[in-house]
Amino acid sequence: MKKFNGFTVKGKPFFALGAQVHNSSSYSREMFDESCKSALALNCNTLEAPVYWEKIEPKEDAFNFSMIDYMLELCRANNLRLIVLWFGSWKNGDLSYTPEWVKKDPRRFRRVLRSDGIPVADLSAHYEENMRADAKAFGAVMAYLKEVDGKEQTVIAVQVENEPGYLRTDRDYSPQALDNQKAVVPEQLLNFLESCQYSPAYINWKEKGKKKNSGWADTFGFHGYEYCEAWHLAKYIDYVAGRGKAACDIPMYINVWLSGGAPWSVPGIEYPGGGAVPRTLHVWQAAVENIDIIAPDIYDQNCYRFEKICDTYADGGNALFIPESHNNGTIAYNMFYAISRGAVGVASFGAESVLDGDGNLLDGSLHVAESNLAVLNAMPMVLKYKNTGKMYGVVRHTDELYANFEFEDFLGSVSFAGGEYGFTDYSTKRVKTTPAGRVPRGLIFEEDSRTFYLAGLFNLRLVRKMSPEVTVIANAVPTPDFIAIEEGHFDSEGMFLVDRIRNGDEVFFGGFWVTPQCGIVRIRLV
Repeated sequence: MKKFNGFTVKGKPFFALGAQVHNSSSYSREMFDESCKSALALNCNTLEAPVYWEKIEPKEDAFNFSMIDYMLELCRANNLRLIVLWFGSWKNGDLSYTPEWVKKDPRRFRRVLRSDGIPVADLSAHYEENMRADAKAFGAVMAYLKEVDGKEQTVIAVQVENEPGYLRTDRDYSPQALDNQKAVVPEQLLNFLESCQYSPAYINWKEKGKKKNSGWADTFGFHGYEYCEAWHLAKYIDYVAGRGKAACDIPMYINVWLSGGAPWSVPGIEYPGGGAVPRTLHVWQAAVENIDIIAPDIYDQNCYRFEKICDTYADGGNALFIPESHNNGTIAYNMFYAISRGAVGVASFGAESVLDGDGNLLDGSLHVAESNLAVLNAMPMVLKYKNTGKMYGVVRHTDELYANFEFEDFLGSVSFAGGEYGFTDYSTKRVKTTPAGRVPRGLIFEEDSRTFYLAGLFNLRLVRKMSPEVTVIANAVPTPDFIAIEEGHFDSEGMFLVDRIRNGDEVFFGGFWVTPQCGIVRIRLV
């Protein structure tokens, strides 16, 4: 894999703050229009939506791109960028979105076989006919996008397949698959593993004596078959991506149905076998050249497991991108860890589910919308301070009452106890637009030792590192000397414009607080 630094629009960096539509929402213009409205209600700048092989090529070599036309039209009308999800050979470890002429011809388009010889609803990655048919259709889609969107650049990326892998069997037992499992492990993979000796695949290889010129089971032991499926699946999808990139060279990624992390997780039962789960991640990285990101779909609500997944997929040169997560719950808070970790984008699944019959946001999604607003407010800073060590996520952990930070000259603390956020914003307009039960979260940017920008919903206490008050940093710490505390926003050129200077009661009895509704708060200390 080549290192990917982030999405761009017309040469400028772009952070994808996304909403993914439900699986069938792209089939009609009316439903897709509703999807766009839902994304705007969530304060997103990007919509993720599928393009279906079965609709694009209903008859072999007869292509219909009408759905792409209205998807582009409606995204442009709503000022949204689009990430196309290619539902081709795989959708959640299944072939359900392949065309009728593929499904009806299993002799030509070979299926995965169980150990008892029974076929399952998966195309096998071990047969070139499957791969070439998918690649031809995908190449046609990308050529059309180049033609109709090359200048506008509404589409910023394409997901190649969806949560690929095999279900209902631990691996493929078809004749070609069995031959490939016995074949010599490619030197390309073993050489790559030498550069990441912490990877599960390297550890398994070392346990087997680092054999070369051997089959997959002899080389890696018990997990060898899963590594073999991962390798061939990755090569298949990389070939499809390569055909697409030859027509339209934009970022491409694959998404991952995660295994859940249990050491006994069984491929094909708890997740699609061969997918790029943590165990097989480095096999995928070694295999692909045309895939820019391996992106985990994170539905885990536990903050510690969420962070572990982020750390795993931000490793080894892979960019962190979360294309799917809940549209309610803890993603409203955990997303700030991902962003501070250098993520290039975060999205929630099920856009249409966030609105009631009157078009208003449901209570469960208000927190996500508020967090998205905070990120939009801070977008120039998010792009500027990515991977600099000067962007800090305010994230609540279940067993902690405070989040503590060490800055250049100051120590900082955000409290999660004693009420919602520990201050009062006297603007009644702002209060009416905010949900109840809010949890402090957001981002802190350290521009220099005396200047901070805050975005989100929290109250930051600061104390000098050498201050005698450093031992009591909490709500009792007085506000340090400041030049100005300013509410404001960024203009289209990324310049900070002051909307209100805050002083008096709003400072001395509240510390340095911020809400998404008041925009960005800049702190300039003495």
